[in-house]
Amino acid sequence: MNLHIHPSSEWHAMQDTFYRKHRIYQMQWAELDLQKFRVAASSFGGPIALLRDDRQLLEAGAGPLLDSDIRIYSSSGRLIGKVEYEGLHIAAFSWNAREQLVCVQEDGNVRVISLDDSQRHRKHNDRSQVESFSLGTEARERRIIDVRFWDQGLVAMTADYRLIYVNDIGEPKPRMLADAHITEMPRAWTVVPPHLTLSHHVEVLVASGQTIVTVDAAGVQDQLLEQGPYTCISVSPNGRLVALCSELNRIQVVSMDFQRSFSEYSHDIPGDDALNIAWCGSDAAVASFPTQAVLIGPFGDTLSFPHESPVHLVQELDGVRMFNAMEHSFLSKVGSDSMNVFQIGSTAPAALLYDALDSMRSHSARADEIVRSIGDDMTQAVDACIAAAGVEPLVEYQQSLLRAASLGKSFLAMYNGDKLVDMCRQLRVINALTAYDVGLPVSLMQFQSLPFEDWVQRLLSRNHHQLALRICRYLDQPVDQVYIHWACAKIHASTTLDDDALYRVLRARFEQLQPNGVSSYVDIAEVANACGYQRLAIRLLQHEPRASNQVPLLISMGQDEAAMAAAIRSSDADLVYFVIFHLFKALPLGEFFQTISRSRVASQLFEKYCTDQGAPVLEDYYYQEDAFAKSARLIIKDNLAERDVGKLIANLKVALKILHNDKAAATEARA
Repeated sequence: MNLHIHPSSEWHAMQDTFYRKHRIYQMQWAELDLQKFRVAASSFGGPIALLRDDRQLLEAGAGPLLDSDIRIYSSSGRLIGKVEYEGLHIAAFSWNAREQLVCVQEDGNVRVISLDDSQRHRKHNDRSQVESFSLGTEARERRIIDVRFWDQGLVAMTADYRLIYVNDIGEPKPRMLADAHITEMPRAWTVVPPHLTLSHHVEVLVASGQTIVTVDAAGVQDQLLEQGPYTCISVSPNGRLVALCSELNRIQVVSMDFQRSFSEYSHDIPGDDALNIAWCGSDAAVASFPTQAVLIGPFGDTLSFPHESPVHLVQELDGVRMFNAMEHSFLSKVGSDSMNVFQIGSTAPAALLYDALDSMRSHSARADEIVRSIGDDMTQAVDACIAAAGVEPLVEYQQSLLRAASLGKSFLAMYNGDKLVDMCRQLRVINALTAYDVGLPVSLMQFQSLPFEDWVQRLLSRNHHQLALRICRYLDQPVDQVYIHWACAKIHASTTLDDDALYRVLRARFEQLQPNGVSSYVDIAEVANACGYQRLAIRLLQHEPRASNQVPLLISMGQDEAAMAAAIRSSDADLVYFVIFHLFKALPLGEFFQTISRSRVASQLFEKYCTDQGAPVLEDYYYQEDAFAKSARLIIKDNLAERDVGKLIANLKVALKILHNDKAAATEARA
């Protein structure tokens, strides 16, 4: 086959195992010196955030990128967003599992910024546009100096070296960890997330003197090490191993209880100190040095990958991403299926089937001979080719492997082709995500580990609506999420269209793409109302099929009469009561009575509720509405159980007087 790069040419042997370093992108950012920035990169091929490192002195006339804004790039180096962040100093920032940028300020305030926010150039101090919370009084008084993050939470260190943790950023409840009695800034520390600990509570590993101490909410434990001080600490993805790097650049991989050592590596280049450590899978660690990255295997074997400038490491499920100002690469372990197909000299059934395809393309009679030699192992060969295609980054070899699998399948009487079809569909989507203009480099394992809706949302947050729509249709998935986000983005971006023009644009697109419209208009109406298009929001809500969603938004917009009408149309008594109770709290009593009296259904339900609950406000309502007969009946009913004859007669006289005031009830009074 005339394919330009053979997969095995990128393999690097470590005993009987191979690792592959594949270049994903030539970075598109121009002349960017990453050493002048603080960098935070998201997992799952996510975005890269850059903030000028204000701890470094700058030359006069430094470029326009050296300001206080946070710039957000795709993994291919394309600028996709910007956050204006002026004034307050950021102690640390990182990405969470939802691709939100979590910024922790020195005063303990935490801002959670989405990609949508960054693309609209929102400011950090606009509370209506970003989520925020505080780490508490201790953080504000003591000042935050450093932070460590995991997918769902964070641990912050104060200026007096106390630790504050938040288990869930979505529902923040800051709490203090035990006092480790640290007297100086640790040279290294890291977090062990709750799902990796035996106690299921967050733990922190802190380099203190020559040893490591483990800190949690219950107490502090000294691991009694003597090889420190340590400058880097990294916990493996499965929580079983820890990589430690001392100030002498001696790297150890030890068990989580620090009782066993599995591998060691000494980096003997003077001045080439370790910058960071990440894990490539769960059994190999990657250390980043200024001039190279070193992979340390399970038994102390190493592989070196030289670089012109330091690389930043991003830990993934099945490998580690490495990027600098020039390129973005992915380092991963070569799977057994790929080795069976591509390893030089392999005689595995999958390798023979792959050779058979090559011979068939060359019109060689040897193809039939190879296929016959595979015999009963054809099913195994087909499965291996499909699996190898799933982990192959080069599209040309993906296609060749899938064609080989299709060739082998044609010789099998009983083989379910769904596996081949599913792999083709998934790879087509993955390749679309990896394209330069999208910049979401994900592997098959990463793609399958997140719900499909999450990938659609990641495309939408980058405003790739057309691609998201095509992928949803290609995989026969619902497309409502795409339409709704597009409409919200259109409203945000509109600066010259009025309410009526925007409504026509939205309705025309919905009818064009989906004749029945979207399933819910509430989210779109909320955005329209927030952007000042209230008339547009009201018109959109007229198409909302669920009154339970429609009514609360109408109330929040001050459209009480429209909310009442929608609730009555729904024939849902609870929803009508919801509007009645809102009006009772929001309006003066007289105005409230006038409002509900305009609706027969609302007034009847209000009367029923007051009667059932014995609420005295019903008497005031009857009085204002001149409902003399109802008022008299209410007094009579309330006094049926009265045993004091004097009180009973007095109350009946009051009722009789009220009835005399009602001309319509005059006959009833005389009777």
